[in-house]
Amino acid sequence: MACAVLAGGLAGGLAVSLAAAPAAAQESGEPVAVFERPREAFDAKGLDLGGFRLFPSLSVSETYDDNIFADESGEEDDFITSVAASLVARSEWSRHSLRVVGQIRDQTFLDNSSQDRTEYLVRPQLRLDLAERNQADLSAEYSRQVIGRDDPEDTGEEDPTEFDRFQVNSGYTHRFNRVFVGGQVQVRRDDYVSTGDDDRDRIEYRFGLPIGYEISEITDVTLEPFFRIREFDELDETGADRDARAGGATIGIETELSRLVHIALDVGFIANDFEDPDFNDDVDFIVDGDFTWYVTELTTVKGRLARRDNATNTPGSSSKTQSTVSGEVQHELMRNVLLVAEARYVQDDFREVDRVDDRAIFSVGGEYLINRYVSIGADYRYVQRWSDDEDRDFSRNLVTLGLRTKF
Repeated sequence: MACAVLAGGLAGGLAVSLAAAPAAAQESGEPVAVFERPREAFDAKGLDLGGFRLFPSLSVSETYDDNIFADESGEEDDFITSVAASLVARSEWSRHSLRVVGQIRDQTFLDNSSQDRTEYLVRPQLRLDLAERNQADLSAEYSRQVIGRDDPEDTGEEDPTEFDRFQVNSGYTHRFNRVFVGGQVQVRRDDYVSTGDDDRDRIEYRFGLPIGYEISEITDVTLEPFFRIREFDELDETGADRDARAGGATIGIETELSRLVHIALDVGFIANDFEDPDFNDDVDFIVDGDFTWYVTELTTVKGRLARRDNATNTPGSSSKTQSTVSGEVQHELMRNVLLVAEARYVQDDFREVDRVDDRAIFSVGGEYLINRYVSIGADYRYVQRWSDDEDRDFSRNLVTLGLRTKF
């Protein structure tokens, strides 16, 4: 996670989480991660709209990138000016919750104007608190995104690869004493903007039926069978049909090993049934886990482990298995000086083609909170990739300085 002043991208980042982070956990005595902790003298108050509170933010940053195309040979450097704005509207009702996030980021390259890009996002999130601790959730997203040059899905074309994402998530949880059951539906559509990219357009549907049990106040276990449909608009350039039906299940636990160590872990399997007879139907292991250790009030350690079955745009490949391991250390050097360091390893294993990509990503950053309205930050990131595909190895260094204002 980048420091707040640099987090103007579509991931939401610390800029949004700090602006609208509730203080409930802090007030109840539960430990809170360093970046999520309320800071009375430095937190934005927002604008009171009567029932809603509005949190606007604007950031400007300058990045030096020594390999803007993530190229093995012919590395080209450039300076990138980013201007990002975000707006978070959060309800302040006694019951139910509505949160709407809007973000936009414009990046201008000094010497390579063909790489200029604008990304944006709108995401409303609604939670309905029903009787007997039952709950319904509904969220949606519309965004314009650009595939990063260090992403294995980048084709290496001169112009950036842009796509629009439309996504809707809904869920319902019903509780009977300690037992809870529910349903989840997700629909996601990725529509690529560039001419000739129609074979990358796709839609995915996922249906889940979680069933769980509250073992104690701090421990839940959940079993979730699920079914997924993935449909591409067109065959890929090799004539392969990547449409698939998949079913699987996960079993998970969310608990506290101690008051200062929290874990959430889901493990399971997914079985793919591909439309194309040239693709082998397979069963794969999947996992999704988070670990948080509140070392002290000033230091938080976070870890993440994931193994997923993802769609790919690589010609001749039905899909890919992406495995991720990451660790992050957050530290409060002073009340208004926040530091962060992250290490991440990502492997993309493409099926049916002889290609495995490994990426190592290291970053360090910091933010100095001048007052509740202004902060400055700095970030350094190093990316290294090793690939079985010819000419896809690279290394990359990025240094960023930025200024953020919030209200």
